[in-house]
Amino acid sequence: MSGGTTEPTTPPGLPRPAALPGVDRREPAAAGGFWLTPARAGLHLGTGRQGDAVSLPAPGPAGTRVGVLGESLFGRLFALRLLALGARVTAVSRVPEKWVLLQEAAGDRLQLVPSAAGWPAHEPEPPTVGDGPQVLVTDQRRAPSAAAADGQWRTVLHVTRSAPARSAFWSGADVVLALGASHAEAAGRVLGTDARRFTEELGDGEIALFRPGGRHVLRPDIAPAETELLTP
Repeated sequence: MSGGTTEPTTPPGLPRPAALPGVDRREPAAAGGFWLTPARAGLHLGTGRQGDAVSLPAPGPAGTRVGVLGESLFGRLFALRLLALGARVTAVSRVPEKWVLLQEAAGDRLQLVPSAAGWPAHEPEPPTVGDGPQVLVTDQRRAPSAAAADGQWRTVLHVTRSAPARSAFWSGADVVLALGASHAEAAGRVLGTDARRFTEELGDGEIALFRPGGRHVLRPDIAPAETELLTP
């Protein structure tokens, strides 16, 4: 028996370890690095004309202002889906009786309050951390403060049939939705003539979504279980 070192047997078809080129582990990486592309994640709204999913990037690390031209039902749908994403929702509504079933299902994660004063009552944090993201939904005629959405992990939605004149919240909205062609004039007052024309061309059951990166047409996807909670 020899006292020397024997090279381990290499399976057929693989190079011998001794034949592989040596690499200095401290060798600098190639220039250029790599990039991460954000996924289209967030609050699912519906399906576009091409069958693509349309969503809002909320809740997210940056505050989000959402203006909705339409009926208060959308505010409850918005709240329901954000509750499912781990957010805590505060609602200020002219029709609090419409929120009863949703509040019973959500427990203390959904609070109905008479005004937005003092919101948020809890520190906005990422999902699963502390009280999680904080959301304010209001269907009052007066728009919330534009500063309400300033800060991390907070989302503010105002739903109304006609945006208030000279509203800082609406002029600084990150997303505006028009819930049907009947809201074309209101969309035009907020976003201009092109938005009015775009909204006028909506078909039955379609919604227009406007954001700085472009505009979309979608049909909302609402499950039967959601409908039961949203329409008491």
